Amino acid sequence: MRTLATCVALLGLVGLAATPAQADRLTRQEKSSLRTAMKDAQCSGGRMESRKGNFEIDNARCQNGRRYDLTFDQNFKLMNKEPEGRSSRFYGRHNKRENRRGMD
Repeated sequence: MRTLATCVALLGLVGLAATPAQADRLTRQEKSSLRTAMKDAQCSGGRMESRKGNFEIDNARCQNGRRYDLTFDQNFKLMNKEPEGRSSRFYGRHNKRENRRGMD
């Protein structure tokens, strides 16, 4: 009986964990509007997602050939354009390659 209760509880937790991912799915209209907004910003591609009422595109390639993380508001207005990898903990002089060299 105890094993059955544990299994039911685990299944309930798995179900709750999967629910937020479904809530962040974009509709076809949102995707279309984001593509148009990205085209206006001279960017394309990347992974689209909805977060905190805004839209984020990770790893978009822009006209200059570089990759950026883009943030759009609910009206599909560009709010932020940050170079990809800028938030990485190995950004700048503290990258993996230099860290490996120091250990040799």
